[in-house]
Amino acid sequence: MNALFNYFFELCLLRVKPQDLPASGALLGLVILANITVGVLAFSGLYGGVLRALMASVVESLFFLAVLGLLLYCKGLLPRFNQSATALLGSSTLLAIILIPLYSVGGNAADHTAMAVVADLGALLLLIWSLMVMGHILRYTLDISFGHGILFGVVYFLLSSLFVGSLFPLS
Repeated sequence: MNALFNYFFELCLLRVKPQDLPASGALLGLVILANITVGVLAFSGLYGGVLRALMASVVESLFFLAVLGLLLYCKGLLPRFNQSATALLGSSTLLAIILIPLYSVGGNAADHTAMAVVADLGALLLLIWSLMVMGHILRYTLDISFGHGILFGVVYFLLSSLFVGSLFPLS
C-alpha cells in the first residue's frame, strides 16, 4: 500500500507516468472506492449532507469513467483505460484529501473571514495543480501535448461541474 501511495504522490509531482501502473481492474475498483469516499468527506459540507455528497461523488465518478472511455475509444486507445483511469482517479483522490482540512478551517466562505479567504485560495491553487496533473496524465494516455492535456482537463472540469452541479446543486 505504501508503494501505491508513493506512486500517486510522485504522479502528483509529475515525476511518473500512468503506464507505470499495472493494468489491474481490482486496483481500479479500489481507487474508485477511495475516490468516492474522499469525495464524500471533502464535499459533504458543500452538498449539505453525506447522502447528497455520496450521490454526487458516484455520479461524478461514472461521468468521469464514461468521458475517459469515450476519449480512449475515439483515439483507438481503449486498452489504456484501466491504467489511465487508475492514475487520474488516484491522483485526484490524493489531491482531494488536501481539501478536507482546507474546507474545515475555512468554515463558511460567505463569512469572508481571513481563514475562509485562505481556504478558498488554497482550493483554487489545488484546482490549478490538479489540472496540471490531469494534463500530465492525459499527455501520456492520449499521446498529446501537455498543453492539450491541460485543455482537455479544463474542458472536462467545466463539463463535469455543470453536469453534476445541475443534478446536485451546492447548498
